[in-house]
Amino acid sequence: MNHEVTVRCLCAAWRPLWPECVLQRDFEGFEELEEEAVVHEIVSLGNSMGLEVDDDDVEELVEEHSKELSTEELLELHKEQNETLKRSLTSEESGEEEDKEESRIIPAKDLKDAFFCWSKLSKLAEDYHPDVGSVQKAISVFNDNVMNYFWKALLQKASESTGKPKQTQN
Repeated sequence: MNHEVTVRCLCAAWRPLWPECVLQRDFEGFEELEEEAVVHEIVSLGNSMGLEVDDDDVEELVEEHSKELSTEELLELHKEQNETLKRSLTSEESGEEEDKEESRIIPAKDLKDAFFCWSKLSKLAEDYHPDVGSVQKAISVFNDNVMNYFWKALLQKASESTGKPKQTQN
């Protein structure tokens, strides 16, 4: 394990104790670190954490993340994340939990309250949260993974009361 202390760490430690001895960087005269020095520092930090990292690894990673993704690639990434989340949520359920879910009856009043509260909360978030994209993503994930269960329970209740076969919403 590498026990060297980086320049950044030393400066951060000494700045509050003896500010005059630490170079203050401002945008005027800001000395740019050479890319090679930055890569070396990243490798040094990785090695100090016990990782096997070299300059080529860091440069490859930077190169991979420097290109912008197309809209299609972003949509595909979003779709993959949702599928992964759904799989992880469904894999946590055991057969015993599924039996519990089916035998557990949710009172109609509680279903009504759940839909009302979710409607109010999602509307509030859409109206006032500054990051519209994050809000829409969160609402979509919550609808798919949580509210869908309550919709199914409501449809089951409706089919039981009317005697019609139950329908499921996907």
